[in-house]
Amino acid sequence: MIRQPTPHATAYAWHTAALAGDEPVTTDEPQAGWFKRRLVKGGPFVPARIWLEQPVDLGSGELIDDERLQCEVNGAWADAAEQWPWLCGNPISRAEFDYLTASLAWSAQHAPDEPRANPRQPIDWLKVPAPTFT
Repeated sequence: MIRQPTPHATAYAWHTAALAGDEPVTTDEPQAGWFKRRLVKGGPFVPARIWLEQPVDLGSGELIDDERLQCEVNGAWADAAEQWPWLCGNPISRAEFDYLTASLAWSAQHAPDEPRANPRQPIDWLKVPAPTFT
């Protein structure tokens, strides 16, 4: 029996429906998709994603091991089931995920005093630098 990997559209069906507003938020099982969450109360949003790892044989396209959900929060590996309660209510598009990822990296390198550069710290609105428009 040939074991085929789950099609992309099936793996991301919950996420697609959630973005369209069709799927109720659930905390039962983690689902593949792109999300955002805060690491601390009052902190900035950070990107997160859950994906289906599918080890396949390149020759036949057949699964050579079980499929597993993998999770990444703010660029670090995390347990999908543990993170799911914080992620399920905040699905975002792939474009927003890419933007958050790039924004956090830029802030860490070029604006270390910005809240995005320190996502594990709550935002202190009295200390946030005023925007400059040049």
